[in-house]
Amino acid sequence: SRILTMAAAAALLVGTAWAGSMDARFGNTVVAKAPDGTTTNFHYDKPDTFTATIEQPGKPAVNAKGKWRVDGANVCLTSDTAFGPFEANKERCVPLMGDKVGDKWKSKSLDAAGKEVEVEVSIVAGR
Repeated sequence: SRILTMAAAAALLVGTAWAGSMDARFGNTVVAKAPDGTTTNFHYDKPDTFTATIEQPGKPAVNAKGKWRVDGANVCLTSDTAFGPFEANKERCVPLMGDKVGDKWKSKSLDAAGKEVEVEVSIVAGR
């Protein structure tokens, strides 16, 4: 019955704010595409680690890894490497969006020059 209560609460949330879930991230890829052509592929693992590959046009790929945690409606990442809006070893939280493969949304981020941009994010099947 706890699951039904949670499902009912989740159904209510959908009407007001689209809350995401970490479940669809495990075994799949979260892809963030920036207007400058930078693509970041995130792979999340249980219980609390992630890896990311950042590909910028004309530059070598950058690999990062770190820890993740859910904080309310946000997912918070601490990366060992600076990339995009992430500073090395400093936690950054973003809204937790998407709860199934195929979901797409827009998220605010920073480009390589530190300018605010809107990235297109999606959950893609597989790694």
